[in-house]
Amino acid sequence: MLKRTMALGRHLEARFKLMTFVGALMPTVSALAVQLVAFALTARGLGVEAFGSYTAILAVTVVSVELVGFGGADLLVRAVSREPQKFASYFGNLLLLAAATFPVVAAAGLAVAVGFMQTEIGIWHVLAIIVGEVALNRIAASVELIMVAHRHTVRAGWIRLTTAALRMVLALGYFLALGRSDLNGWIELAFTQCMITSLVYLGLVIRLYGRPHFVLKRHEWKAGGAFCVNQAARASQGNFDRILLGRFADAASVGIYGAASRVLALGLFPLQVVTRITYPNFFVHGKEGLASSRRYALKITPMLFAVGVASSIAVAAAGYLAPFALGKDFASMANISAMLGLALPLIALQYPPADALTGAGRQGIRAFISLCATFGFGLLMAFGVKIAGVPGLVVAFLASHATLAAAMWLAAFLVEDRTIPEFVATGEETPA
Repeated sequence: MLKRTMALGRHLEARFKLMTFVGALMPTVSALAVQLVAFALTARGLGVEAFGSYTAILAVTVVSVELVGFGGADLLVRAVSREPQKFASYFGNLLLLAAATFPVVAAAGLAVAVGFMQTEIGIWHVLAIIVGEVALNRIAASVELIMVAHRHTVRAGWIRLTTAALRMVLALGYFLALGRSDLNGWIELAFTQCMITSLVYLGLVIRLYGRPHFVLKRHEWKAGGAFCVNQAARASQGNFDRILLGRFADAASVGIYGAASRVLALGLFPLQVVTRITYPNFFVHGKEGLASSRRYALKITPMLFAVGVASSIAVAAAGYLAPFALGKDFASMANISAMLGLALPLIALQYPPADALTGAGRQGIRAFISLCATFGFGLLMAFGVKIAGVPGLVVAFLASHATLAAAMWLAAFLVEDRTIPEFVATGEETPA
């Protein structure tokens, strides 16, 4: 009788996990479709050259988003996934860190776009792209993480769908209903939408989970910095290609490659759904040390790899179909999309060992590996694009992700285990 009860319990638990995954995946898959439509409308409406200039700046914003907040969102997930009553203080900490770092990050992004990339877009419109996109994406990502920390994974998926749907409606109105194709006008309209949506999302979080308690958790800065370095490094690894192309290639080439990489970014969403479900669990297993979190990583790796393979196939298919929606100027992106899609299984293999290190309190090791990989990515991709153009860049991109996956697994097995994680905080909280 006891064995039957335990078997039934395991069956119900597995069924619950499957339902949670499916429930979270549905709005995310819908967001994929909506984002694809918005992307197609924007690329087709702007044309290959204007879209190339625009997407190069967007690559800068993706990296910038991860620098804003100095890891405050990840600190919140770590704390609230264990003790939900800590939400108010960690939410306040996140907002304070975001407010302090945002101006510096925006200025740095502007310097990269205008100085290094030498974009042809006017400086004020570049600033509008950076400020608007970074603000919206940082707030939207934080809202999703707050919901994930409270185990409201499906609700987090709806936030992603809403964000994508708003941009699609904007693109429908501007490019189709109004028949506009002016890049500057699109930037101004998108900036307005970003700021309004950001304010609405902040109000939503406060209504659902409560007001922030503005406290600077200075004893968490070391851990927050490690989270920040890791997330920014990962974002850099996925966007250095467009930034480098924006510096060394013509706008049309950047537009074609940017369209292909955009399809790749959509293919990452299923992986993100799985990891957002599993991520809090690493902190639970990590309380017992790295060996425990590593066992959990090994358990979920086959599932993540399978999702990566399926996403790779979907990206290849989407890449071949995309030129029919984007126009004949984007016809050469099909093979590029298929090649870039091969990176998805490699990226899937990076998450389990990396999250195992984080869950066991060895985030510093993960951040160090990610930081080294970022410089390696940059050098290898710069070499590739200088030697063989876009094909060389793609090969360098794949080689870099394969190397990073190997490095993360080696670290997960070779780093010294600790039964007491290093992230156990000591010290006093300092009111702002």
